[in-house]
Amino acid sequence: MCKFIINTKELLASFTKAKARLLPKTKICLVVKANAYGFGQDKVCTLFNRLADYFAVARLSEFLKVREVTNKPCLILSPLTNREMSIAIKSGAEITLSSQTDIDFLEKVASSNNTFAKVHLKLDTGMNRYGIKSCEELASTLEKLKEKKHIKVVGAFSHLYNADDETITKKQREKFIEMKNIILQHGFSPIFHLASSHGIKDKESQFDMVRLGFDLYFSQASKHKFVTYINEIKSVKEGETISYNGTFVAKSDMKIAVCAAGYADGVNRLLSNRGKVLIRGEEAKIVGNVCMDSFMADITDIEGAELGDEVVIFGKSGEKYISVCSVAQLCGTIPYEIYTNISLRVKRIYTWRNNASYSGKVWGKKTYKY
Repeated sequence: MCKFIINTKELLASFTKAKARLLPKTKICLVVKANAYGFGQDKVCTLFNRLADYFAVARLSEFLKVREVTNKPCLILSPLTNREMSIAIKSGAEITLSSQTDIDFLEKVASSNNTFAKVHLKLDTGMNRYGIKSCEELASTLEKLKEKKHIKVVGAFSHLYNADDETITKKQREKFIEMKNIILQHGFSPIFHLASSHGIKDKESQFDMVRLGFDLYFSQASKHKFVTYINEIKSVKEGETISYNGTFVAKSDMKIAVCAAGYADGVNRLLSNRGKVLIRGEEAKIVGNVCMDSFMADITDIEGAELGDEVVIFGKSGEKYISVCSVAQLCGTIPYEIYTNISLRVKRIYTWRNNASYSGKVWGKKTYKY
């Protein structure tokens, strides 16, 4: 069995660090899309229910799961189909409006259900993905929205596509402010939000709310661990091959551990014959192609390795550490992908400190148990 061991104290520390950077009036919207970046949407929402002001997801299905845990406002960041919009409005979701196309449909659905469609205008300030791109289009959209009695503009937002570049960020922020002023001039007063994670550090980009996503889940020298165990040990003779397609040929007699995790669990196939894991505090090379449910590691020089030993895919074992960044680099990707690819069949275990199981913590008047 694979386990993703999540240190909740570290998550709370990341939230506190982000909160300390904000202006007093600035709210936090916690992004919990993609199963909270792999960390478990229901547990993360429960943990931060009394701390976050808003939640955000990318899909209707994710919103419906959030609504099982909390009644805090929740924004669906991506545009929806007509069927999805109908369900979202009836369920109380706040949805993204990225063009004029959906306005009439939203009004019709909201009116027929005697409710309001709560929308956040998506403004394209440079990423060229979703959103209203020109000030002329925005003004036209706002005029049309003024005619609708069952649509409430509760938010307006954009996305910084390269928050580490000050020049690009400044240009996007200036366009966002220009569009903000047009919205205000048309009599709307929504929550404005531009910055997410990396962009939070810049107070000029904070506005009314920020979206805290990956920076909640990631930190240097993280205590989170992705682990499995040895479920078979075998001897391999010189010249024999290992795993599918025989991509690894033993240059000498060796001993290998068959480890109970594969690409269906989140062990990327690009780690085949390249990656390393930790067993008993020692590095063991991944040999052969990673399989769907298992991979093989060279334990020839690891004294005492036996069935049931923990295998650390990323995290700490003894004095050695494999970072999620190093795994991502080997795979030619980013840490986001490594975390989000940890599949649902991997058990999430939530710890508090010193990797002890998190049995309960009082927040306000309520105790949450894991």
